[in-house]
Amino acid sequence: MVKPLTLKMKALEARAQDLLSEIKNLKNVVEVLEAENAKLRQQLIMMYDVQNNDGTGYIDTPNKVTGRQNLANLYNQGFHVCNIYFGQIRDSECLFCAAFLHREQG
Repeated sequence: MVKPLTLKMKALEARAQDLLSEIKNLKNVVEVLEAENAKLRQQLIMMYDVQNNDGTGYIDTPNKVTGRQNLANLYNQGFHVCNIYFGQIRDSECLFCAAFLHREQG
């Protein structure tokens, strides 16, 4: 005859193993996201030519680019600039992005 305390301990052990498994899965997801983040940071560094950065977070170049031009450049490089899919890679043209980029400045 199994005692109730032993059953509770076995149930607790099973829950702990399930929790550990879930933590391992989340750890794998975090590693993938961190790798993607590092890749995107490198792309931004290459895109903005950080060698001219004076440490303030602003790039000191004679030909400053406007925010709208930066968004257009990102769109042309294959990224969404609309508020729905911002930053995700585009597979085709996006009407939301196009509407945003062609909206009159006001």
